[in-house]
Amino acid sequence: MSSLIGNERNKQILKRLIARDRLGASYLFAGPDGVGKRLFALAMAKAVNCERNRENTGNQRGDQGCDSCPACRRIDAGSHPDVQTVAPDGVYIRIAQARALAEEIQYRPREGRHRFFIIDQAERLRDEAANALLKTLEEPPPTTTLILLSARPDALLPTIRSRVQRLNFAPLTVAEMQRYLENNYSRPATDTALLARLTEGRIGQATAIDISDYRRERRGMIELLELLATGNDRFRLLKAAEYYGKQERDAFEKKLDMLLRLLRDIFLIAAGRSKDDIINNDEYDRLAALASRIGAARLTGWIEKFDVLRANLAININRPIALEALLLNIDG
Repeated sequence: MSSLIGNERNKQILKRLIARDRLGASYLFAGPDGVGKRLFALAMAKAVNCERNRENTGNQRGDQGCDSCPACRRIDAGSHPDVQTVAPDGVYIRIAQARALAEEIQYRPREGRHRFFIIDQAERLRDEAANALLKTLEEPPPTTTLILLSARPDALLPTIRSRVQRLNFAPLTVAEMQRYLENNYSRPATDTALLARLTEGRIGQATAIDISDYRRERRGMIELLELLATGNDRFRLLKAAEYYGKQERDAFEKKLDMLLRLLRDIFLIAAGRSKDDIINNDEYDRLAALASRIGAARLTGWIEKFDVLRANLAININRPIALEALLLNIDG
């Protein structure tokens, strides 16, 4: 587990439990999406079932997998019979899935030393499915561990929460995220630094952001803010509202999120924060010029208006019209 980045306290707790062969029956890994909960769960499974550890239990790698033996590779690939994941079938984890899990858990390990069942997005357990798991959580076989992963642990039934050991996971720091990216991906240092800030401590976002696309789209957003700051070209503002407003909802939401991130960076600069405090600090000069031109008071109003627009997407507003009204009356 030493290769895992961040959440050091949890790492040390799990390493001690594994090294002493004292794994609990069930755990709840709670924390925001993308912070590495699943990576920790799989690292536990590899440490316990690693073939090299089984061959020599006295070696110094007893609390982590080797990542290269057939068992470790199959766990990474999701094909090991003793390490299984249950995920929502559509919106929810259904009672049929819970009953199948409760039955499967009763079997002894097929190939490894210990069985792991990972319930992803556990907050999506329907009440009847959660109730079907209660007895399993109370009395699993000694060779089985259940790990529930959840970004919204309070949404789980109290009867579920009371039967599991909870470990809270936090986002990585920028420095930890940058180290993780440097160790796992080959890209220019400037791209790695930007991505480390953009992911906001969530490892799961590392492969979801294309830096080249992000820089290209960000350029358009900065140009839009520069246009807004001058406020003297209504024709171009109308064209911008038409262009962005007609995009698919998911794309529109991403553009708004990017715009809000830029506005908050500009606000921080206007408030006197340093270059290291902002996400898009590779565009610091342009953002600083905008901060000087717009000012903190106007920026506060702009952020509030774009936040309202972002929230109103939930009621399926007419995006081109709503964006046009906002851009043409940003200070009104």
